[in-house]
Amino acid sequence: MKRRDFIKSSLVLSAMGSRIPLLAINRTQKQMARTVSWDTDRIVVLIKLNGGNDGMNTIIPVQNSQYYTLRPTIGISQADALTLNYETGLHPSMDALLPYFQNGEMSVIHEAGYDDSNLSHFRSSDIWATGSDADEFWNTGWLGRLFTEIYPDFPNHNEDHPLAIQMGSANLLEFQTTMSNGASMINDPDLMYQLISENYVPGSNDPPPATLGGQELTYVRELDASSFEYSEIIFNSANAGSNSVTYPDTNLGAQLAVTAKLISGGLDTPIYRLYLGGFDTHANQLSDQGTLLQQVSDAVAAFLSDLESQGLSNRVMTLTTSEFGRRSYENGTGGTDHGTSAPIMAFGPQINSNQLFHGTHPDLSAIDNNGNPPIQFDFRQMYSTLLTDWFGLEETVSSSIFQQSFNTIPFIANPLTITGNGAIPKSFTLHPAFPNPFNPATEISFDLPKASSAILRVHDVRGRSIYSNRLGKLPAGTHRFRLLGNDWASGVYYVRVEAAGSSQTTKITLLK
Repeated sequence: MKRRDFIKSSLVLSAMGSRIPLLAINRTQKQMARTVSWDTDRIVVLIKLNGGNDGMNTIIPVQNSQYYTLRPTIGISQADALTLNYETGLHPSMDALLPYFQNGEMSVIHEAGYDDSNLSHFRSSDIWATGSDADEFWNTGWLGRLFTEIYPDFPNHNEDHPLAIQMGSANLLEFQTTMSNGASMINDPDLMYQLISENYVPGSNDPPPATLGGQELTYVRELDASSFEYSEIIFNSANAGSNSVTYPDTNLGAQLAVTAKLISGGLDTPIYRLYLGGFDTHANQLSDQGTLLQQVSDAVAAFLSDLESQGLSNRVMTLTTSEFGRRSYENGTGGTDHGTSAPIMAFGPQINSNQLFHGTHPDLSAIDNNGNPPIQFDFRQMYSTLLTDWFGLEETVSSSIFQQSFNTIPFIANPLTITGNGAIPKSFTLHPAFPNPFNPATEISFDLPKASSAILRVHDVRGRSIYSNRLGKLPAGTHRFRLLGNDWASGVYYVRVEAAGSSQTTKITLLK
């Protein structure tokens, strides 16, 4: 393969977020201090249903007669829908996910969107990618700004592993910083490594000329070097990892299979962004959306099963997003036109099983002149929840990224959100749990005399580990953690917190 072919290929299979040699891009080696600490092994997998998924035919309001009036030919009957509860059905093609809902490992966030919705695929996708208001135009992504908060000297100094992995799309805006891009884009790790390793020629340290061509040369050098450096890490992780189940032979199935192998192989990347297109169902929606939702259902179910069998599932939260939803009424071609909001689906054993629905079905009595019901959740509430409750970052990080604060959504069972009293204790102390006995939740609190990484583990009376959670690096002070036992049997358990170079244990009793 010619070098020009490599450059074309690397635009599709590029690892933009790697450790870029300073000589290749002419940056200084001054390292800035971090302002945010990220020390958790939790992972989020975001799947974009590209084109605007129709939420009302995904999460179906089977008891709402207005739904069937507005959709006389494409409405899905209660008899055909999969029952989630009395008033809610799931699309009949998503049967592979029904057991996960029944086990409390699938949650629905109704009507997510944003005010003054834009119905352009491109503009609305950019709004979701940047986290801006509808009337603002930002050129950095919400995750790009997050990575800048954590690694202020990026890309001069950053982690040994990619900050993010993206598959299936050439749109990298979500990970864009003011200087570079924080995502590594791959489809097949083997192919990427072969493309790069067989054609790589180290970049020259000659400074590029101060011309438009020089800027292009700088970009190509950065792309070239970064693709090469992270390709080997990704390739080795994929080879070290495994899949314990057979994935469906589909686009999304392949993406999730690679994701599971990379996680299994020890890649420390915290964020994966996957894509599945085709959801712009202006016509023939019953057939087309059914095929797509079955692909989502079968692939996600395989992924969840794979992670569970490999003991990785507690670390991973999987969510679906879409740039907007569809209108409440059907059009004249057996489909629906662009709408404003749609449900987000979240999956994993760390789902808050005490509340599987957040918000309510669309209020079809309050649709606007375009046939769109009111939005119930701003999509940035979901992002903020991931940042604070899933990754354990301070709320100030989220408000800095979005330039405003958003309430979180309680879809995570064991949030890493930590509250401190501001005082610095003299020693590491684990306090008795309260309430104790408990059902379904108790609070674990402990004091740290200095900043320290902390791990919380729960064992049964036979010493078997039934739960573990890396809480990340915590500042000095008192910290509180809410522990849910709704999936455990009644009995006595032992909570151990490992921090500050030692460990302490307290006994808890669950009564059901």
